[in-house]
Amino acid sequence: MTQTAFLNCRRTVVLKSLSCILLVFAALNLSAQSLPDFSGVWIQDKDKSDDFYKAYNVTCTISQTEQSITVSTTFSDDSGTELVTRQSTFTLDGKETIDSEGAKKSAKWSPDKKTLTTSDTKDYSGDIVGVTADYDISDNGLVLTVKTADIKPDIKTIIQVFNKKQ
Repeated sequence: MTQTAFLNCRRTVVLKSLSCILLVFAALNLSAQSLPDFSGVWIQDKDKSDDFYKAYNVTCTISQTEQSITVSTTFSDDSGTELVTRQSTFTLDGKETIDSEGAKKSAKWSPDKKTLTTSDTKDYSGDIVGVTADYDISDNGLVLTVKTADIKPDIKTIIQVFNKKQ
């Protein structure tokens, strides 16, 4: 083989290798999905939600960063008087944390990165109580569906549908 033929062959191999590497990076970039952003103020749609909380006006305020998500849920009566507000913060790294009241909290993304599942449990002298919640957001970012399940399997799952406040 002549030196020119060798150099042409080597150049072809290098170009093909670079092309394959670029294709791999392009495929990785296409498969990498950005995580949903649940941030905002959400108002429960009573017509689309389960009956469980229909006696209340429910507002869910969510703040989300790359590291954590804080969900604040406020229940009020028809006159607008706030009855109770619950707030929970979860880290988004998948690790379990323990809050100041001893509750164990965790959050993890589904494999397709479209659903966030949170877990909030507490041990009361051997009786562990708590809930898990699945958060799903519509493709247009205007509808949030929250499925809350008690960790005890005999208690009904509650589905709440929220519309983003504009």
